[in-house]
Amino acid sequence: MSRLSTAISGTVFAAALAAAPAAFAQSHPEYFQLGRASAALYKPDSGPAPHVAFLVAHRTANNLNNIACRELSKRGFMVVCFNTRFVNNEAIVDWEKTPLDVKAAVDFARAQPGIAKVVLLGHSGGSPLMSFYQAIAENGVAYCRKPERLTKCGNDVAGLTPADGLVFPDAHPGNPAQALRGINPSLKIVDGKVTVDPSLDPFSEANGYNPEGPSHYSKAFRTRYYAAQSKVMNDQLASVLAARERMTKGDYPYPDNDVVLVPFSDQDGSAGLMLMDPSIPEFMATARPEKLLKNDGSIATEMVHSVAVPELGQKERNRLFNAGTKLLTFTSYLSANATRSTNSFDGIEHCSSNISTICNVQSIKAPILIAAMGAWRFIRDQEIMYEVSPSTDKDYIVVEGAVHGYTPCTKCEKTPGQYSNTVKNLFDYIAAWTNKRF
Repeated sequence: MSRLSTAISGTVFAAALAAAPAAFAQSHPEYFQLGRASAALYKPDSGPAPHVAFLVAHRTANNLNNIACRELSKRGFMVVCFNTRFVNNEAIVDWEKTPLDVKAAVDFARAQPGIAKVVLLGHSGGSPLMSFYQAIAENGVAYCRKPERLTKCGNDVAGLTPADGLVFPDAHPGNPAQALRGINPSLKIVDGKVTVDPSLDPFSEANGYNPEGPSHYSKAFRTRYYAAQSKVMNDQLASVLAARERMTKGDYPYPDNDVVLVPFSDQDGSAGLMLMDPSIPEFMATARPEKLLKNDGSIATEMVHSVAVPELGQKERNRLFNAGTKLLTFTSYLSANATRSTNSFDGIEHCSSNISTICNVQSIKAPILIAAMGAWRFIRDQEIMYEVSPSTDKDYIVVEGAVHGYTPCTKCEKTPGQYSNTVKNLFDYIAAWTNKRF
């Protein structure tokens, strides 16, 4: 379906909300185990029995009380919110095992009385999780065994049942891309001391850094920085792969695994230039006019730029071990935190990893809704997901003034309450999109 035919106009959207039934309170979620995953079942306390089930999860974060669990059940849907077997422990992630936890949730939801359709909701790190499952389910295990993959799946993920649709509210491109963009390539540890390359230092005022407000990095600096980030990851990746090769030959201290320390790079991207300089268009703006869901519920089509404000204090955070360093293993590094690239902007080989939303969506044909948050930094990444998706039923929209967790960016407001309806607008839109199809 074309962009025009999938779009819900502001008038139609407002009318759909006016005709929607009253919210169905969810007051008693049921907690239970799904194999190695833990789960919470949310159902409306009243109203018609749901026929659509949403599944909500993240790669490692605890999602049993995710805001989507409550907001979707309020709108008449069954919601299964679950945690993978790797909850709260990035160091032990073995990425190719995660589809088994999604499978358990899909099978459970389909077995519930009255449920006819299952929709996967992947927010943030849940987007590579849900897209990976669906890509395998639609294409078979050959999908995750392609030669270019750094790690490959096994037969245990064969025979997955595809979901009927996918919703990605503020999806990110994938863990490896996030890790790459968070690297500070100006820092090295030499003989136990930190050295700084001033030509690449993102926290140098000579390079455009402003400790008190928005930084402004030149295109020339950004280009050098993105390439340098890739070199840091490529060098470490080569080192880990060489050690793995030694393991296969029996020429390594351990036969199975080892520790990987990734300094000056955290998953939230403390050294990502877009955090300090929200004006950077390659991440923070659409490349063409897109739909913008405004605070009053209307929809405009225009060039959209994030209204995010700079995140101050990143210079200090990046130097900390607890906040700026990742402690991983060979398995968790290769399967979930590394990618090949030539630069961190448009030179990422997304399909070198199985944990890439941008790669996975290219092999998914189910209906897909992508909703970017308008006060965050994934606007262009999600537009790319929309562009590369082969689905004939796809939609992309930006929620005005919303931060990554869907709530209003009060720091971004020019007048109090300017973005007060972000949560309501997002989930009303998801509900309208779902009800229209299923």
